[in-house]
Amino acid sequence: MPELASISMQDGLLPASHGTESELGDEFLQLAGVGPAPARNPARALRTDVYVSTDRHAKELSAISTHPTAAAHSGEVAEPGDCVTVEVAGIPLIITRGGDSNVHAMHNICAHRGATVETRDAGSERVLSCPFHGWSYHLDGELRAVSDASAFSSTPCTREGLTPVYCEERHGIIWVTADHAATPIKVSDWLGDELDALFASLKLESMVLHAATNIDVNANWKLMTDGFLELYHFKYLHRNTVASYLAANMTRPLRFGAHLGNAIPKEGLLKELADNPREDWHVYDGAVIPVVLMPGTVINWDAGHVEIFSLRPNPKDPGQTLVRLWLAVPAEHADQTDLWDRTWNSVLEVINEDFTAAEHVQRNIGTGVAEELFIGANEELLLEHMALVNQLVANHGG
Repeated sequence: MPELASISMQDGLLPASHGTESELGDEFLQLAGVGPAPARNPARALRTDVYVSTDRHAKELSAISTHPTAAAHSGEVAEPGDCVTVEVAGIPLIITRGGDSNVHAMHNICAHRGATVETRDAGSERVLSCPFHGWSYHLDGELRAVSDASAFSSTPCTREGLTPVYCEERHGIIWVTADHAATPIKVSDWLGDELDALFASLKLESMVLHAATNIDVNANWKLMTDGFLELYHFKYLHRNTVASYLAANMTRPLRFGAHLGNAIPKEGLLKELADNPREDWHVYDGAVIPVVLMPGTVINWDAGHVEIFSLRPNPKDPGQTLVRLWLAVPAEHADQTDLWDRTWNSVLEVINEDFTAAEHVQRNIGTGVAEELFIGANEELLLEHMALVNQLVANHGG
């Protein structure tokens, strides 16, 4: 498998509170020399009912619906009139770009009798028209016209249009809060100052969408986030793919408030650090850094491209998840299509390995035989992630 594309990025990737670039290189060299520190505590258990309980699942969906979710990439609604349809926490939505170039999000449910207004996954419209009875809406969801309006009353219909939800475009991503009754959370506040500055320094906003796809996975959404939070599995599960150029079981955990991540060195970076003076190091050019945003979005970058994962649980089944995946690349290198096609194929190959393993785990814990999973010291972020999910559930009456 070809190695994922790597294009040099500017210094200053990580905020100062997470250490300087050189300090991160020091840590990588130390890990390479002595390996991870031995566990000081016994392995801890993680109950498996959190992956199969329908009651728990409903509470998690409620939490997801009241927090920002990556619903679309800006490139999918690049021009006025462009629209896409998505489902977040079981709620059908339309996302549009209006004539004023602002993005809008609203329920994809006609205000008349609840029909689906836009039945396509994506398109371009001057107005939104319900195919059931012809009610039409402006691109911001405001009611435009009612067919045979006199049939309803002697006065014009006063319905307000499609129900809007909070929507914000930031860092090249369109974020929505699916619950229209939820108190809006600004994306910058949700990310926190460090992550917001980090994504700005990566210039995600100016990256170009190269490819996108939907993947149906027969596993709970949390099992998929787990794969981004530990490297213990790399030299086994990914032995024929990324294990050939990512340092196995060598990671520096990152914590950004309610969000978690890892900094992972490539094998080539370790050689560079060992062979060059400290002042010549370019640590971030050779590091892969996935960040798990709570709840259900993953931003994974690899010095030159960005993968964005939106994990969308099936509202009826805790063991089913739709994953929306985008690959965004630097605008100045977007014309290198062969490179990015190879990268895209590599990403899909690796993700298929992760998702297949998650499906096996889901199927096995669904039998009821395995009541607990055991977590080692090199998997501690899994427990931290579960604690954060538990807190979200508790905040929503769980």
